[in-house]
Amino acid sequence: MLLARGLIAIVAIGLLSVAAAGQELKTVKIGVVNLSTDIAFYLAEKRGYLKVEGLKADFAYFDSGAKMILPLGTGDLDAGGGAASAGLYNAVERGIALRVVADKGMSVDGYDYKALVVRKDLVDSGAFKSLTDLKGKKVAVVAKGAADESVLHQALLKGGLTDSDIDRVFIPFSQQLVALQNKGIDAAIAGEPDITQMLRTNVAVRFAGLSKFYAHEPAVVLYGDKLSRDRATGVKFLKAYLRAVRDYDRTLKDGKIAGAGAEEIIQMLGEMTSVKDLSIFREAVPPYMDPNGAISMTNLQTDLDYFKELGLVKKDLTLARVIDRSFAEAAVAELGPYKK
Repeated sequence: MLLARGLIAIVAIGLLSVAAAGQELKTVKIGVVNLSTDIAFYLAEKRGYLKVEGLKADFAYFDSGAKMILPLGTGDLDAGGGAASAGLYNAVERGIALRVVADKGMSVDGYDYKALVVRKDLVDSGAFKSLTDLKGKKVAVVAKGAADESVLHQALLKGGLTDSDIDRVFIPFSQQLVALQNKGIDAAIAGEPDITQMLRTNVAVRFAGLSKFYAHEPAVVLYGDKLSRDRATGVKFLKAYLRAVRDYDRTLKDGKIAGAGAEEIIQMLGEMTSVKDLSIFREAVPPYMDPNGAISMTNLQTDLDYFKELGLVKKDLTLARVIDRSFAEAAVAELGPYKK
């Protein structure tokens, strides 16, 4: 009798295990641009962190973060990676339900993956020695209303200049190298791995990482309306994401992806970006990602104030309408403190 009961119990446990294993995973559709700051999204899926939370990723590629805004608002995307641009703030002003919920990449001392680059001939000749020498120069940023406009503004302030002292042009990252080669521009706010390509071809020099004049948070995790309202799923997603960020952080060493487990990350970056020459990721300065998803409110406020000054965003819009740190805080409370 006891043996029969034991067998029944074993069979019951087995059936429960099978049922749990076969439980349908909830799909989270994630917008990506396949830049290095997207790596944690892929890690969360590849290493099973999303699966642990009962989720699975469905990646959708966009050629810019700005193009994710509408599908995030309509529910066609659940989450995405973008920048706190004027376009994002204006979308919220128009009633599109978006929230910035966590950091996705920033330039900090030692990990300035974005920088002011200057044509090498200008530096070699002594024509460009300091930020003051931006005066009269043609300087590129990726797009009008991009966060990099605020970054360039801070560089000008540090050089004792104003916006009117330069000729500002808008050139996508992918076209900046050619523009420098053709001497169509003198300088640019550029990002990796494009900066490493510029250095390899002797077209430009990394004059100053962003942290030298404005420690900045170029990339953020965005939630659309659906995920913002589904709090349980939103917290689970960030738990998986932050576990991946912590894995990534452990591979950072001496300003490179060179620590334990670095090669696996580099291989994944190659797959993600379709870059065949993996040595570029070994040479490039990687982004820093906060292991707790903390957002730099001070910098975001500085950017927003500048957009308002330019008339790109309405004066009455506040960060409180855009930022929601509670998802990351809840995820960290469950994960526990981070130890490298």
